[in-house]
Amino acid sequence: MKKILTITLALCCTLLLQAAKVEKDVTIKVDGKNRSYKLYVPSTAKDNCPVVLSLHGAGGHSTDKSPFRTDVADKAGCIVAYPQGLDTKFPGLGGMTAPGWSSYGEENFDTDFLKAIIEDIAAKYTIDRKRLYCCGFSNGGMMTYTMANTCSHIFAAFAAISGYPINEFHLHHTSWRPVPLLHIHGKVDDFVKYSLVPNVIDNMVARNGANPVPVKTTKSGKYTKSVYEAGEGGFPVIFYEIDGMGHNDFTNNTENNSSAQTMWNFFKQYTLDSPCDTTLKWRPRIETEGYEPKKHGWTMNSGTTLLKFGGPQKTDANQNVYRSLQFETGQYKLCFKSEGESSATIKVKIQKLTGKKPVVLEATVNAGTEATMPFEVTEEGWGEYSITFTRPSKDDAITVTDIAIHSLTDDEVAAIPYVQAGKITDGAAYSLTGAKLSRKAKGITIKDGKKYIER
Repeated sequence: MKKILTITLALCCTLLLQAAKVEKDVTIKVDGKNRSYKLYVPSTAKDNCPVVLSLHGAGGHSTDKSPFRTDVADKAGCIVAYPQGLDTKFPGLGGMTAPGWSSYGEENFDTDFLKAIIEDIAAKYTIDRKRLYCCGFSNGGMMTYTMANTCSHIFAAFAAISGYPINEFHLHHTSWRPVPLLHIHGKVDDFVKYSLVPNVIDNMVARNGANPVPVKTTKSGKYTKSVYEAGEGGFPVIFYEIDGMGHNDFTNNTENNSSAQTMWNFFKQYTLDSPCDTTLKWRPRIETEGYEPKKHGWTMNSGTTLLKFGGPQKTDANQNVYRSLQFETGQYKLCFKSEGESSATIKVKIQKLTGKKPVVLEATVNAGTEATMPFEVTEEGWGEYSITFTRPSKDDAITVTDIAIHSLTDDEVAAIPYVQAGKITDGAAYSLTGAKLSRKAKGITIKDGKKYIER
């Protein structure tokens, strides 16, 4: 009898996904508050189907069904959830309050809500958790970037249209893994400014370790499509620049004649099983043929400075959208290759751009070597950093290539030797590389009599 009941329940679950179309408002409680979303289940949805979260813009509503369209869901056989944002104050819009998203790049009540929607759908339908996708328009696009940062272990791919983090919503690209990303933007969008999108794309391309020289396709009067192809361990970034499009949630000026269909065609290529290197955090690939680093925020061969990237650049004009190196609290390694006379040296410094501006890495190596330098970020939470390579003399002929930053694996952390740091009798805390810290960090203790740092 128990076996018959189990089979019956399984059949009912499958039949549920083969029944008539479902379109309804759903209310769930998240963090003690009632939140709502519109659920769309097409009649074409089958057992183990994918799910798309589609986020409206500021001032929008779940009833907008934006930017992912139901006709695309019908063809794809995917469930779509259209969440409703709470009233949110937008300082960049003169303090306007409107339905929207807390898209500042970190875990918050809205990320909790969007994850809860997935759980609510999974409780009612048989879905494929390896094929969950997130997209959004305008402020919803900003929230999509936040989800890419905080929930890359849940969603397989992301797409934004007319939206990226600006002003108080600055971009974080410190996610658990590289992420497949599609961005669509109108060339005449002066609200979420089209002119600033290249800075965002640069950040995401380096975060993914993608080829910084895109393969471009241009259809006159319609679009320019730039494909930043995936490198080892990462994913591609695809950027559509749409002719004649302003701040809109939809365009038919893509090769699919539908931005929503273009999103789906991008999404369906990826699952959470798509292979990548989860330790990869940044690989700018500035030595790529055809790439011009100076046009992308790099200082090169300026006096004793070989290379520098990242610096405080916040202005009203750039809406706080600029290029920087970014980390969460954690343990990392910088890797690079260099060429030059072995008697020449290279000094490397990674320093935070804000607050007390602590130096998290400062080391010197001989030129002509392949370097790996562990370092630790002990500041709580996310922060922005610069990286600088210098030489003793501007006449030293040195080149630096294959720059990459990875998070350390547990085995690599365990293999880091104690670092001699001179006489440690001051009760201070030191990093794994011997740098004195402004305050004691978790996991670092001082072995006073033995003059060593212990992890």
